[in-house]
Amino acid sequence: MSSGGLSNRLSWYARRLSAMSTAEVVHRVGELAKKRSARLAQPGWARFDQGDGPLPVFPAAIDVTSADADLVARWERVAEAAMARRHRFLGVDWPPAGNASLWHFDPVSQREWPKDRYCFDINYRHSDVYGDVKYVWEINRLQYLQPIAALAVRTGRGDLRAFVTAEIASWIVDNPPFHGINWPSGIELSVRAISVLVAARLIGADAFSAAETRAIRAFLAATGDWLSRYPSRFSSANNHLIAEAVGLYVIATACPELPAASRWRAYARRVLAEEVDRQFHADGIGAEQSPTYTAFTLELYVTAVCVAQAAGNPLPQAVLDKLATVGEALCWFMDETGAVPRIGDDDEGRVIVSDPEADRFYVASVLSATAAVCDRPDIAPPVAPPHLRDLVFGRRLAPTKGEGVHTFAEGGYTVLRDRVHDRQLALAMDHGPLGFLSIAAHGHADTLAVWLTYGGRALLADAGTYLYHAGGAWRDAFRGTPLHNTLSIGGESSSLVSGAFNWKAKAEASRLAVNDRLDTFSCEAAHDGYKARFGVEHVRALRRVSPDTFRIEDRLEGAAAPIGNVAIAFLSGEGIEIRTTDRASTFDFVAGGTALLRLTGPEGWVGSVVSGQEAERLGWRSPCFGVKTPSDQLVFRGSVAPGKTMRTDLRLL
Repeated sequence: MSSGGLSNRLSWYARRLSAMSTAEVVHRVGELAKKRSARLAQPGWARFDQGDGPLPVFPAAIDVTSADADLVARWERVAEAAMARRHRFLGVDWPPAGNASLWHFDPVSQREWPKDRYCFDINYRHSDVYGDVKYVWEINRLQYLQPIAALAVRTGRGDLRAFVTAEIASWIVDNPPFHGINWPSGIELSVRAISVLVAARLIGADAFSAAETRAIRAFLAATGDWLSRYPSRFSSANNHLIAEAVGLYVIATACPELPAASRWRAYARRVLAEEVDRQFHADGIGAEQSPTYTAFTLELYVTAVCVAQAAGNPLPQAVLDKLATVGEALCWFMDETGAVPRIGDDDEGRVIVSDPEADRFYVASVLSATAAVCDRPDIAPPVAPPHLRDLVFGRRLAPTKGEGVHTFAEGGYTVLRDRVHDRQLALAMDHGPLGFLSIAAHGHADTLAVWLTYGGRALLADAGTYLYHAGGAWRDAFRGTPLHNTLSIGGESSSLVSGAFNWKAKAEASRLAVNDRLDTFSCEAAHDGYKARFGVEHVRALRRVSPDTFRIEDRLEGAAAPIGNVAIAFLSGEGIEIRTTDRASTFDFVAGGTALLRLTGPEGWVGSVVSGQEAERLGWRSPCFGVKTPSDQLVFRGSVAPGKTMRTDLRLL
């Protein structure tokens, strides 16, 4: 490790310790001792050998006979690419691995992660040699095998069945228990185990030899052992804990003969029942403050619900009721195309995969599955592309939801839905917590930001995620306030970043007041993120001043003197161009040559459109993980005198 890598690692430990309670520190010390003692255990698969027995499969039926031609064609493209080793995940093409192991090869650095080293000795968080661990982990989820296995059943092609079995066998041989980069993270173990079980369910026991079946049984036993030994707890008990519990539950249900299966199953059910009110606020907003992370956690829960129902031992009704509440919340954010704002982090985590590169409407697809599993057609999305997920959980669609205003007091959003000039409008404002638990790992510094979708177009959009571990300053920028649709001071964020998944100061929102009448709508809130540094609170009000015009009023309370270098920014979405007009401080947001929004900034302020600005990292959007693209961003700059209100008008055209 370089001196820089060591320094980054020590800094990370210092930041994590600062976010831990005394109880968590005690737990971490005990966990570390447990991991060190496990290093001395007998290596290899032998100690997890379960002997001969039936092939474990996903414990619920999957019927692919109803897959339509378009879905089958997508599966064929996935199969053709995978069998030719043309892998593409997270926006990156995998070059030939050469003599390196496919399962340990990083496509960006083109280096091979250590495969013989004890997994907990590998510094995957701060590597300055191998690259972002997300890439190597993505292919090792083996999720591309799900659509290939489905295609094998749908078409009867033996070569596809042979490919799936060979991939699983290769992974097991090349990744002995607890050695290599593919063992440190429980969430990776869980989704990989589910992928193997889904593939096994689809292609059937006769596709595997007795030796391959025995190896899969050992693989699942080792995975379950790891998940039960090292659960995510305290500040790490976010979606990782849910993924681990669901993985453990599915393994225990698929392998009831394992000695610890009943204990694993009971533990997982207890976690899922207890955590449903922690992972999701009472109003249905995901505690991670991200619609896509909410959908991922929701899909994990739906997987457990489906397996429990198939096993004849349903999860408590209270769990299903809460999942339906989550679905209701997601419906408020969803537009007529099935899209939702990409608020907060999105690392494209999935449980069931049909086409890794064509899952743009993931939230809608999961909402469709949730409506089917919970038997709640009222929370079904207006549209969702056909997906393998439908054949596992079921599928429900429903007309676009109606108009109105809804405030999620605990989750921290107010959403207005209406029709203006015969186009659907969805307008949201953030006035909630930064994120979940003490580290708020997946939240962004977007307090008091607004998002606006009109006629199926994201006019005021979110910047997205871009990268995690390897993002560096770009990770900070995409989480930071200046790239969001709100006010910033001195180019600084309202919440201060402290590493890729931590914060050293968190803005807190307060003073919420909402008028929920559509015709006289208003929402006002404040946050204290700039109080310690600049002595002011940012107060923002969003008001409806006419049927097609909304006004944003920003002020900085507490200032004794003018505050300089203040910026109010608005980032455009995909396919939107921001054009100047013949009026000062007035700009049009244009899609396909048609102006949809006219935005007039604060009087006397200078507005400019930036795109792909490198130095200040403005004018960027990340449409998917690992990809950043220039995007028009309108930035107004000026100074704020004590008591002054900055008014921005948004007129829909």
